[in-house]
Amino acid sequence: MEKLKNIILILLFISLSACKTSPATDEVEVDTSLTVSVNSESQDESGAEPKVVTSTASSVSTAALETSEYNVKPGEFNLYPRETSGWDESGWSIISPSEDSRLVYVSSSMGNDETAEYYAPRDISDVQDPSGIIKPYKTIHAAREHARDGYPDWILLRRGDSWEVNSLIKLRSGRSFEERAVITSYGQGIERPVLKADSAEVLRIWPDQNYMAIVGLSLYAYKRDPKSPDFSGWGSVSESLAVRMYAPREVAMGSILLEDNLFNFFSKAITIHGGGEFLDIVIRRNVILNSYSERDHAQGIYAVNVSALLEENVFDHNGWYKQQIDGGNDKAEGQATMFNHNTYFTDVNYTISRRNIFLRASSIHQKWTANSPSDGSSDQIKSTNILIDSNLYVSGEVGISAGGNTDYNNGPRWRNINIVDNLMLAIGRDQSTNRALGWYIDADDWVGGNICGNYLLHNDNSNVVSLKGINISGHSSDISVSRNVIYGLVKPSESGIGAINVNDAPKDNIRISDNLIQLVGSQMRVLSADNLDNSEYSNNRYYSDADNDLWFESEGVGYSFDEWTMLSGDTGSSANREFFADTDRSFEAYLASIGLPESIDAFVEQVAQTSRFNWDRTLTVDVISAYIRAGYGDLRCDQPGNTFFPYAN
Repeated sequence: MEKLKNIILILLFISLSACKTSPATDEVEVDTSLTVSVNSESQDESGAEPKVVTSTASSVSTAALETSEYNVKPGEFNLYPRETSGWDESGWSIISPSEDSRLVYVSSSMGNDETAEYYAPRDISDVQDPSGIIKPYKTIHAAREHARDGYPDWILLRRGDSWEVNSLIKLRSGRSFEERAVITSYGQGIERPVLKADSAEVLRIWPDQNYMAIVGLSLYAYKRDPKSPDFSGWGSVSESLAVRMYAPREVAMGSILLEDNLFNFFSKAITIHGGGEFLDIVIRRNVILNSYSERDHAQGIYAVNVSALLEENVFDHNGWYKQQIDGGNDKAEGQATMFNHNTYFTDVNYTISRRNIFLRASSIHQKWTANSPSDGSSDQIKSTNILIDSNLYVSGEVGISAGGNTDYNNGPRWRNINIVDNLMLAIGRDQSTNRALGWYIDADDWVGGNICGNYLLHNDNSNVVSLKGINISGHSSDISVSRNVIYGLVKPSESGIGAINVNDAPKDNIRISDNLIQLVGSQMRVLSADNLDNSEYSNNRYYSDADNDLWFESEGVGYSFDEWTMLSGDTGSSANREFFADTDRSFEAYLASIGLPESIDAFVEQVAQTSRFNWDRTLTVDVISAYIRAGYGDLRCDQPGNTFFPYAN
């Protein structure tokens, strides 16, 4: 009977894992002194380590989907369903082992690799807090040897323990969406298990390794922390990636969940790269801090050719350790550069970023690029169907940039981009790269999109004189800019830049309506449009403390409100000062309202100590944004929902 049972399980496994392969590259060893380089990383299909090249793969390419056995549709996020037992009352994923899962426990303080055993779920009364006597492994590498590829096996690290990781840990595939391979924590405490990284990579997900969950871990590059007694010393800081996913050309892979993890002091916390496609990547409720580099570009997340859900994460101080000293882009001692950001997504499709908190980026909080082929001569649509919804951005130089980099200036590169109901505060405050700029939202070469319901508030650094609210540039068409609130963008001198800008490149069907632009105490233009063809302006409420005949500008000429309406055909708009309930509401004021010191450092320290075991809703974007927006009337986007995402709402 036992033999028959095993045969049945094998047949069941084969039927459920039709999207599994076992690539030759799975066991490729890596030199742990490797310096992993820049944002355009690739690897040939022989398994050699990456060279610095630019990926030319078309996102979600037909070739990749046809060639790979992994088969998931772009924009399909296989979340554990909320309406069943897959979510707890606070919105955390509930992941359960299968009957044939192996539970492999690991404890650096209590384990022994020689005497350890793994267990079946039926042998353990509580998987997360095993009662009775278990025999854990001591090292993660030894435990990994007993996790099978293609099975829903679990590696569980004891909370409160720590491990020094000197070589990469290669993760194995699970069986399906519902039966994932899991690396997580166990025990009675609330402190995450700590992986102290002293290697070029910590967790590696190699080609065709799918169906995984990485949950509840702390990954800490301790020798890169300048305040650590083990700090390597400036000039000797090695590059280190916390989680690295790689897909070669013509391979599609994914269904990977990262939840409730803490990343600190890596050069890149999460790297997703290669010429292939990544689908169903869910990154939620993680805290990603202090990425920097002395040698290369540094990001909190770098991702290419991905369909991802980025949800309820906190990002702070990624891309830099210290302010740029003399200008330029010197990397010594982790100085901020214009190339480093909280997140960097390139050539992505069907991707959602919602309810995240972005703080103090080196340059851009969220950099999105759609790169036309570097060996071509014409622009192509490279990124489609992106939703950026209800995020909070504080400080940094740029809030959201959906433009660059490779652009031949002869056509669109984006389709259906939606930036809705986000809150941006004090953009430009820290002057990380020593530049005097504060740019809130930049849209370049779009075909179709909404910029709607966003609050662009209060630059509070008088040295930041290059201000932009919403900037529409390039070969753009079918864009609606509506119901946005722009207040407190204080520019001390006159210039041609407006709170909303439309440049002179060809445009078609640009609609700017129902916006509330109030530039109290500012000499900034309310609106600057160098191309008035095929554009419509209506029902906006304007105010500026600039001279009346300089509120608007077109092709270098200033106009009063009456002159503007005649020039542009603006209908239903007004030119009056509006008054709000409480314009002193800020991120720092919110912190004070819940008893925290009025500093981002205090907030981040609190968030880093918070997990699913001591969840605090007062530290979430929904509560923070509601407090601030209430001071301004809580104007929100009224556009229809984004039906191209099954989990958009």
